[in-house]
Amino acid sequence: MEIGYTNYMVTLLVVTGILILYFDVKAYDREKKKKERKTAIIIGRINLYSGISLLILNWMIDQWFW
Repeated sequence: MEIGYTNYMVTLLVVTGILILYFDVKAYDREKKKKERKTAIIIGRINLYSGISLLILNWMIDQWFW
């Protein structure tokens, strides 16, 4: 058993990525702010993909090395 913060990081990254993609992108699209919209899309995707990658990596470590 591991005492760590990996599960919290995965949850935080995935939730913030989804929220950024859902709320910020729509808000910037309504206000016609193209650069901010593009930046929000990039940051949202980075958060989402980082969370999913960390989840898969953590699962692989748990299955193969422990």
